[in-house]
Amino acid sequence: MPGSMSPAPEHRRRRERRGSFHVRAGAAGKRAPPSMALVYCIGVVSLLASAGRNLAPKGQLCLGSFWCISLTPVARKLQRVNYELHTLPVDAKAVTDGDTITVYVNMSNHPESGDVPQEVHKAAIERTKARAAKNYQRADALQKIILGAGYRQIPNTRDEQVLAKKYRIRLRGIDAPESLMPYGKEAKEELMRLLQGKTLKISIYDSDRYGRLVGDVDCNGVSVQEHMLKKGLAWHYTAYDHRMELSKWENQARASRTGLWALPDPEKPWDWRKKKRIGTV
Repeated sequence: MPGSMSPAPEHRRRRERRGSFHVRAGAAGKRAPPSMALVYCIGVVSLLASAGRNLAPKGQLCLGSFWCISLTPVARKLQRVNYELHTLPVDAKAVTDGDTITVYVNMSNHPESGDVPQEVHKAAIERTKARAAKNYQRADALQKIILGAGYRQIPNTRDEQVLAKKYRIRLRGIDAPESLMPYGKEAKEELMRLLQGKTLKISIYDSDRYGRLVGDVDCNGVSVQEHMLKKGLAWHYTAYDHRMELSKWENQARASRTGLWALPDPEKPWDWRKKKRIGTV
């Protein structure tokens, strides 16, 4: 009928379906606009991050008050114990100052026992025989041979003469006042009082530029570093040690104004040594 719309032939309908499919596929290939939920989430996270930056302690990044990460860089790897020393009873003269001691270790149960020179072993055996025979002149001569090699024969807890090696130990993580500084004498005397006549367990971590071994010292279950810090007779040496417990013990002494913290402005020993090096002390 003229003016009427006849149904489209089948082949035309197939072309139209193919065309509409390509249009839909092309639209799908374009980046779709973000949903409102995603936009909302991004906005909330941004607001929380902004609030966290304003409220967070220094060195932390926070999202609000519930999630924080530390931004403080790790200064060094966690140190591990290299070996342990078990000392003979400590002599009062062994304490150099409030953070350095000299100890002797029985070589019979020491990791380096196999390194003792044969002539030292022989001199130690002969000296024991000379002392038993009360030939003290001979014993003293043999002791000089032993001392010259860096060893010594001293009595153990059963008053038996044992071959021992001397070690200088720097207490790890603390710095006590130098002997000429305020509380330097008190620090040395307190360490001497604590250690005299005791056997120690020392966990060795490292050695310093002066040839001393650096370690944690245990005296009958008491941490010597903890004792000195709580007594207000040492600083936490933060330049070389970052353990939080040492800072905690120092802060306890500060809060109670114990020991050197009774002073209005105690000088740090590393600052004092620096002044001494440049001749201003």
